[in-house]
Amino acid sequence: MSGTLGKVAMVAGLVALAATGAGAIAGAGWGIAGVGSFSSIATAASIAGAVASVGASALAKTPPAKGSVSSTTIGTDQPMPFLIGETYYGGSRIHQIGYGPTIKKVPNPYALIVDTYSGAGPIEGLVDAMADFVSLGIPAGGGAASGYAAGFLWAAVQRGDIPEPSALQPHWAGAPGWGADYRLSGHAAIAWSLLFDRDGKIFASGVPQLGAVWRGQLAWDPRKDSSYTGGQGAQRWASPADTAAHDAARATWTFTECPGLVALKYALGAYHRDPRVAGSTYRKVAGVGLPIAGVIIEDFVHLANVCDANGWKVGGVVFEPAIGSSSTRWQNLKDILAAGGATPCFRNGRLGLKVSAPRVALDTITEADLADDEIVVSSGLGWEDRLNTLIPKYRSRDHKWEYVASTEPVSVPTFVEVDGEVKREERQFNLVQQKDQAAQLCAYELLDRRELGEIEIVVKPRLRKYGPGDLLIVDLPNDGLVQQPCVIMKRQPLPDRMAWKFILSGETPSKHAYALGQTAVAPPVPALGQTADLDTVAAPHDPAVDAVAETVEQQQQIIDQQAALIRQQQDELGSVTARVKKLEDGTQEP
Repeated sequence: MSGTLGKVAMVAGLVALAATGAGAIAGAGWGIAGVGSFSSIATAASIAGAVASVGASALAKTPPAKGSVSSTTIGTDQPMPFLIGETYYGGSRIHQIGYGPTIKKVPNPYALIVDTYSGAGPIEGLVDAMADFVSLGIPAGGGAASGYAAGFLWAAVQRGDIPEPSALQPHWAGAPGWGADYRLSGHAAIAWSLLFDRDGKIFASGVPQLGAVWRGQLAWDPRKDSSYTGGQGAQRWASPADTAAHDAARATWTFTECPGLVALKYALGAYHRDPRVAGSTYRKVAGVGLPIAGVIIEDFVHLANVCDANGWKVGGVVFEPAIGSSSTRWQNLKDILAAGGATPCFRNGRLGLKVSAPRVALDTITEADLADDEIVVSSGLGWEDRLNTLIPKYRSRDHKWEYVASTEPVSVPTFVEVDGEVKREERQFNLVQQKDQAAQLCAYELLDRRELGEIEIVVKPRLRKYGPGDLLIVDLPNDGLVQQPCVIMKRQPLPDRMAWKFILSGETPSKHAYALGQTAVAPPVPALGQTADLDTVAAPHDPAVDAVAETVEQQQQIIDQQAALIRQQQDELGSVTARVKKLEDGTQEP
C-alpha cells in the first residue's frame, strides 16, 4: 500500500505531503481528477462521517511521458511538463489538502488543489479552465467560476514569470502546507479552491476532472529578426552566457504553434536565472541546449515556412526526462519535428533537418564526379515495409483531447493494386491536433516508403559541401539512373581516399501535391457528460423525494428546538429541586 491518499508532491517536488484526514471535503465524495472514479454521495450525514481513501495502486503510477495528457498526474519528483502550442493538459498535481472550520456541522469544508501545467515559463497564458472538459468561465487571470460551479469553485492563475511576484492565493486563507514562499516561479500553474456543498448537490459525483487549455511556449522567430539574414523585425536571440543580452532577447519572443520554430527553441534549449540575485547566471531547464553555432538555422526557417504554407501546427505536452526515464530530449525533438514532416540529421557536426517539401536541385552527379566505379543501387524497402495504407491518429479537441484514429484510412490505390493486398498500420502523431495534417503526414510516409534507394555513391571532393537533406540530380545512365532526383540521407568522409560516400534516396517531385491533398474523417463525437449530469446520476433529485427530505429537515429542526427546550426545563427543574432539598435540610433560609 502507498498509504491513504499516497504522497502528493508539494511545491516543485521539494516536500511530500501525506494528504490524509477526515471531513466532508476529503470524504467519500472526494476524488482526484483523472486518477480514479469518484465515490457517490448518498446523504449529507454519510458524507460528513466519511474518511478519505484512494487506492494505493492509482497513486503509485509513474506519470506517463507519452500517450494521453488529458489526465492529472500525481507523484513526487514528476518530470517537468513543457507545454507547446494551444492545447489541453490535466496538470501535474503538487499539492492537495482539505481544511477550514466546521460549517453546518461539516469539518474541513474547503479544498486547495495546486496543479502545474508547464515549466520553462513564462508561457503565453490561460485560454480556458475546465471541469470535466466543460468551460468554467474563469477569466484568464483567474477568479470565480460561473454557471453550474458558481459559488463553489475559484482559481488563482499564473503563467510562470521569472520570478513570480507572489505565491498563488487560495480563496480561503490558512491552507496547511502552503504559504508565501511557494511561488512556483517559471511554472504555469493553477491553485483551485473548492467549497463542499452541505446539501450534497454540487460535486455530488466527486471533484470534477480539472484541467485547462493554455497557449504555451514563446519562441524566437529568425524571420522577424533584423539581425538574421533575410529577417525583419525586433525579435532577437542571444547566448545565455551573455546574461544581459539574453535578458533582452527573451523579452522579444512571441507565442507560436509553428513546428519549425518550436523545434528550434527546443534544440537551443530554455534557460532560467533569478534576476533578484546579483550575478546570477542562466541554467538550462528544458530542451537539448545546443549552441547556436551547432544548429543550421536556415533549415528550421525553411521548415517554418513550409509549415505555415501547409497550415501545419504543433500542440501538446512533452516531458523533460527524469533520471531513469525511457523518454529522451532527442525523442521529444523528433516528436516536435514529426508534426512538421521533418526529421533531424547532422551535417558537418551541426544539427540540420530533412524536410518534406519540394526542393530545388543543388547540383548534378555525373560519371566525372565518381571516385569509385562501384555503385550500389537498391530498389527500396522490403516488401513488408512497403505499406500501402496508414490510419492517422491524432489528438482531438472534440474527443476530450484524447488520441483518436481517423475512420477513413489514407491509402494509395495503385500501391494496393501492385501489392495485391492491403498492408496497413496505425500511425500516431503525438503532437498533431488537426486531422487533415495527420492524414497528409501519413501520405508522405507512404510515398517515402516507395522511393528508390538506398543508393551508395563515392564522390570526389567537388561535392563535399553537400550533406543530408540536400537534393541532387544523379545522372548515371550506365547504372539505370537517368536524371534521377535524389536526397542525401547520410554523408561519410573517406579521408584516406580524399572522397566522400553519399547514401541517397530517390525523390519524386509529384508526391508533394498528392500528399497535401489528403484529408481525414474524424470518428463520431461522443456526448460529453458535464459535471451537472454526473452529479444528477450520483445524487438524483426527485421532486417528491426532495419534498420529503425538506419536511424531514424541518421536523429535525423542530425536534432539535424541542430537545433544547426540554434540556432548559430539566436544568430549571434541577435548580428548583436543589433549592427544595436545601430548605428541607435547613441549610438555606426560605
